[in-house]
Amino acid sequence: MTYSIRIKKEKLKKEYLRRLRLVLSTELSAKYKIQAIGSLTVLELRYSFGILNWHQEDLQKLDRKTRKLLTIHGQHHKKADLDRFYVPRKQGGRGFMLLEAAHAVEITKLVEYVDRKEDPLIQVVTTHQHNSDSAVLQTARCLKTEVQKETRKMKDNIAEKTKGRWHGKRMHGQLPRNLDEKLVDIERSYR
Repeated sequence: MTYSIRIKKEKLKKEYLRRLRLVLSTELSAKYKIQAIGSLTVLELRYSFGILNWHQEDLQKLDRKTRKLLTIHGQHHKKADLDRFYVPRKQGGRGFMLLEAAHAVEITKLVEYVDRKEDPLIQVVTTHQHNSDSAVLQTARCLKTEVQKETRKMKDNIAEKTKGRWHGKRMHGQLPRNLDEKLVDIERSYR
């Protein structure tokens, strides 16, 4: 990886963490803090997902740092279940977007867009990507073949896997099991 790309990634990480701290220092409720993080901070990284080649380890480290900051600011307990953290609110979770899932969705959308377009400038970018070392489009094509084509199905698939893991846990899985047994009115609880 070249020096300038590494510097750009570090700047993006610092800006992401700065925005995250700003959101966490507000007096919003937990629901609205998670929504603000998704719309203001994660968006900072999503813009770069198709341009810079992000590694899974980098995204996992940022996720860990995010959870650590949420714990420091009293928004997440350190022993709380991680799967619930990433399940959508309507299904009983916290509704946070997994950075790896956001990365997969963004580069899959990029490949679908590039493959559909006949624009000469996009074709130049495509040939440049094939000749360069970054190979973001190649990674996206591999993801596209592994995962379903539509991004909504991809998000739902990731959410279902996470909910399945959460549901199978003995202690932390009590809430989703109770939700499935219709002991809780979901429509009134998760508005």
